[in-house]
Amino acid sequence: METKEELNEQLKEIAIKIDKAVRGLKALRRPPAEAAGTRGKASFISSRQRMIEIAEAEKRLDGLRQRDKEIRDKLLPSGR
Repeated sequence: METKEELNEQLKEIAIKIDKAVRGLKALRRPPAEAAGTRGKASFISSRQRMIEIAEAEKRLDGLRQRDKEIRDKLLPSGR
């Protein structure tokens, strides 16, 4: 059984990881920077790769949020 201090420390670490994951996901969702003079058409393959990366980042974020919820549930008083 983990102590309350250990759980709080894990919760802090998860919160930091969630914040980083959210920022990374936002960066992936932004359109890619374009070089000057290009027509702005991304290739199908690079667009598809970005969609795959976004899906993987969303899965990681969901896993972190689930872990956060589990830790918070452990910290709740058992009388609830």
